[in-house]
Amino acid sequence: MTELRCLTDNELALIQPLFASVFGSSISLALLQWKYAQGRGSAWTLWQEDILLMHCGLCLREVLLQGKRVLAAQLVDLMAAPKPAGLSRQTSPFAVLMRHVLAQLPSPANPDGVAFGFPSARAMRLGEHAGVYCAVDQWMALEFGPQQMRLGPRASEIVTWGARETLAANALWSRMRADLAAYVVGVRDVDYLHHRYLMHPHKLYRVLLVESRWRRQAMGLLVIGPGTGGDELLDVICAWDDMAEVLLAARRWLHETGGQRLTLNLTSHFGQQLAALSDGCTATQFRIMANPQTPAATLKKLDRRWWLTGGDTDYR
Repeated sequence: MTELRCLTDNELALIQPLFASVFGSSISLALLQWKYAQGRGSAWTLWQEDILLMHCGLCLREVLLQGKRVLAAQLVDLMAAPKPAGLSRQTSPFAVLMRHVLAQLPSPANPDGVAFGFPSARAMRLGEHAGVYCAVDQWMALEFGPQQMRLGPRASEIVTWGARETLAANALWSRMRADLAAYVVGVRDVDYLHHRYLMHPHKLYRVLLVESRWRRQAMGLLVIGPGTGGDELLDVICAWDDMAEVLLAARRWLHETGGQRLTLNLTSHFGQQLAALSDGCTATQFRIMANPQTPAATLKKLDRRWWLTGGDTDYR
């Protein structure tokens, strides 16, 4: 007999053995609490007797859907104990758990049950076959190499956050939000930046402030983290008209710090627009999923309308 259950904050450690078995690495209780505890998310589980069969985590994220604030659900830490019957069938534990999770999503803060995630192409096919995922976009990978510059804006690392940095971050987010009012974008105010990057229990990120050369006015924020074969540009927060100069400042910073490469993972609509500014732009295997139970009119608003970067994931 199976049981569906949402774990309490005090039960989050129950996920750790299954995570280690599925992913071959450990996950700390501090990281699980950072994702799910104190109302930041929920950890849904499927049990048989006392055996944990499956887990699907939800991280709640404030999102602006064409300017309207929605508390969307990001699907993370999807894992299943090995089963001979596989995952994709309509009656599989995977399908049972996912249908239940998706059915819980509509709420006053998220009337249409908006959800998103970053499955691989294979995971996307499994989810589509089970009727619990639908694809609305995919990630592109943009590559930027170092560039020596004498003029133009400069990026410098924020060492201490004070009133000036807080005002700059919120002002830059306000400009970005206005420019992306017709699209879908996760809130990137200073509270989000602090939790996502500064309060991470394990990873250290560099947050750079880009300022104009002469007037020293804030033009953008960049968040840099470790990537594969180089650094990853996890977040870019700026007005759209300043994007080219802000990315040039990232190249300049890369040259000045002796870096070799920055990779920016970005949804295809925006990735294709910025491709000319990069050294290369390629499609990745990662899709952007949506909840197929979301009304068709809302799904249309999500289709190729997301701004999602590596920083929007829970694991980078």
